[in-house]
Amino acid sequence: MERLNTIPRSDYKNKIEALGFDFHGNYWREEAYYRFNPNEIEAIEKATAEAYRMYCEAAQYIIEEKPEFMERILRIPPQVCARIKESWDRDELSLYGRFDFLLDENGIPKILEFNADTPTSLLEASVIQWQWKEDMFPGSDQYNGIHEGLVQSWKDIFPAGSDIHFAGVLDEHEDTGTLQYLASTAMEAGFSTRVLDINDMDLQEGRFYDPSGEMIKQCFKLYPWEWMVDESPDGCLAETTWIEPIWKLIMSNKAILSVLFELFPDSPYVLPCYLSRPQSGVFCKKPVYSREGHNVSIVDIREWNEQAIIKETEGEYNNGAYVYQEYVKPTMYGGRFPVLGSWVIGGEPAGLGIRENSTEITDNLSEFIPHIIG
Repeated sequence: MERLNTIPRSDYKNKIEALGFDFHGNYWREEAYYRFNPNEIEAIEKATAEAYRMYCEAAQYIIEEKPEFMERILRIPPQVCARIKESWDRDELSLYGRFDFLLDENGIPKILEFNADTPTSLLEASVIQWQWKEDMFPGSDQYNGIHEGLVQSWKDIFPAGSDIHFAGVLDEHEDTGTLQYLASTAMEAGFSTRVLDINDMDLQEGRFYDPSGEMIKQCFKLYPWEWMVDESPDGCLAETTWIEPIWKLIMSNKAILSVLFELFPDSPYVLPCYLSRPQSGVFCKKPVYSREGHNVSIVDIREWNEQAIIKETEGEYNNGAYVYQEYVKPTMYGGRFPVLGSWVIGGEPAGLGIRENSTEITDNLSEFIPHIIG
């Protein structure tokens, strides 16, 4: 894996905005790219498949054998826990998710977390960096079957001819762009779509309706399940088929990292992780629920439970439980620290998007850098 400098396309802003990526700001960068050899991509794909298998086993273990974990650690109401089990038992299908990997000094991908419910950087990882590759390196390949995987997954999830609503917070520009892109993939798959603000969904007697009065039977929501649980437990029980399914709530928190280590302590991809503070060592302290690297700290835990904070980010997620994940020093490439976002589409590894930062903690100031295989 190499980070190489290049010259940005002179008209790249017009090109990416024509594809719907009009919220790029300074986040999308073309001054550099990452180059992988085929063996490295094969290793990432293998790690992604194994990571998803382990996550599914961990979710089943929690749902079937540790229901108290859902109520006590994740603070999920009992009736919602019951709905999660129903959703899992019915094998409701998932559309997508994104693992964040860090390569250790030996090039082994280590699981930092799984963005299982509302992962970001989808549009840029799929069609935007593919367009860049076609313009800049048409003879090279890219680990990127995301778009095709999304189109096929809609066909696998819903019956032909279905209507699908797409709901999110439409005053968030990035959310609107992501919703519109996902709706376009569903339209390409042959479905009728409607995008609406999630605040305009009307709950009546266990059913959601859109502003026109149409019942919302199938709905993709770009809105975290934990927020829905807090704001509307009854809405979580509505007669709606959700994407992502509600069992993804078990995967979309960082507490599951401790269960992953409990079940798979010998996996080369799993880092030691604990729900309570260890006695010694250097760890990443992360809120069970957090986003964009908020309230993450790197702490050196010493004897007698004293600790020194090495690095720390601010945020609004410091009011709940934390996990302590063993710290692995990231490898620097060209003065930057990359995180590999490996996508799972329809339960299968599908592609790669890379975000990088000048600091070791990836946050909302990180930048997206495209890649090629060659």
